[in-house]
Amino acid sequence: MERTNSGVLLLIVYLLLAVYLFPFYPESGSLNELTDWATTASLVESNTFDISAMERIVGGRFESVERIPNRGVYSTKPPGLALISAPFYAITRTVLGAPTSGNIRTSWYVLRLVFGTMPLLLLAIWLNNREVDSYSMAVLLFATPMLPYSMLYYRHVFVAIIVYMSFRLMYDVRRAAPETCFSAAFLLGVAILCDYTAVVPTIVFGIGMLTMDRIDKVRRILFFATGILAPLAALFSYYFFVFGSPLAILDQLAVSVPGFGTVGAYLFSPSHGLLVFSPVFILAVLALPGSDEAGVRRQVVKIAAVVLTFIAVCTTEINPDGTDIGPRHLIIIMPFLLDSFFDGEIEEYPSNWRGIIFSVSFVFASLPLLTHAFAPAALRYPHNSYWIPLLIEKSVFGQTLANTFDAAISFWTILPAALLLMSALFLVWRDAKYRVSFGIGIFVGFAIAAAYFFTTRLEPDAAAKFVEQVQAFSLPIRY
Repeated sequence: MERTNSGVLLLIVYLLLAVYLFPFYPESGSLNELTDWATTASLVESNTFDISAMERIVGGRFESVERIPNRGVYSTKPPGLALISAPFYAITRTVLGAPTSGNIRTSWYVLRLVFGTMPLLLLAIWLNNREVDSYSMAVLLFATPMLPYSMLYYRHVFVAIIVYMSFRLMYDVRRAAPETCFSAAFLLGVAILCDYTAVVPTIVFGIGMLTMDRIDKVRRILFFATGILAPLAALFSYYFFVFGSPLAILDQLAVSVPGFGTVGAYLFSPSHGLLVFSPVFILAVLALPGSDEAGVRRQVVKIAAVVLTFIAVCTTEINPDGTDIGPRHLIIIMPFLLDSFFDGEIEEYPSNWRGIIFSVSFVFASLPLLTHAFAPAALRYPHNSYWIPLLIEKSVFGQTLANTFDAAISFWTILPAALLLMSALFLVWRDAKYRVSFGIGIFVGFAIAAAYFFTTRLEPDAAAKFVEQVQAFSLPIRY
């Protein structure tokens, strides 16, 4: 790829898209977000993790909670996101006032910009300053499930970014300083406080640290242990004071041996499969080992973190009663898989093939944002049976900032988002070294996606009831 100002323009396009889109759906999909929002609000409003008062404000029951008789309602998710979000919620509250059913959307919008959008944007800015090419930047911002989840108040993108930056702090140099190990460990502890899956890469990074040079080895170990201590102490204290015992955390860690069905679903399912929902990761897997210039230790640690975290995710079955946008539990390994992109390892692959897999991944990742974003996890082919029927047949368009100012949800309000997405595609093509070959690849990729979307209708009976339910509540904007 040629080096132009496209990197900066891609950052601007992404930021404008994030500001304009408003994918908040309290009737379906955003229930998990509401639980985190409620915990954050309760901490500020009442200095408690009990969210029963927030249930009365919202007028519904939250998901992922435990109802303790005579004590209240508590989220079963790790408390880290709520703890870190509390100061930002408090700032928002000074403008909005106490939470009501009328201002939930605004405080949600602020929190998701801070913890969904900004982490991915800051990583992209950092990479742009390191002169990462436009193709890799566009893949990071627009061609993986990190795109839709960076538009939501979920913890996955935030955790993935801080775990990846911890890795780079420790392993981008031959011998990490003890102070650097402390900083990386603290970030990893924050990640664990937000998402238990972060335990796996933390252990891998810690073991890898033992293979570093002997100089300052003991200090590195001590600093690493000290850095992670405070977040872990906060986590166990939370379970002690809320659930009565620090060992109550074990109730949230029920896992099983990964089955072939679960592993296959996380790899090859059109709904949750990493390599199908985002085919760009096929190239990422091929380029994962990287070059010798990166250092053997760094590459081994990276591969071990990816493989072991993937196995850990596969110990939990996909909940068929939930809603998802692709393999959200694998977002934590996505920056690691793209690490070889950032180092320029994929520039040697043919331009036409890179165009094909980018355009397919781009369409699959961005399509949910143009309509109702959350697909029932029970559906096997959500693009074909759910998102395309909603968008084309039912004219159910995604909510945007324009709709919060009383503009009716319509094709015209979602059009700016579609144009921003197409401009990102143009910027990537503009920087291609072989524009004709890359452009042909993009065209073929769109043709493949269109064939999947329109030539046949898969699982129409299974999807029909979900499509009708979404259409029924898609017009009014609540909260």
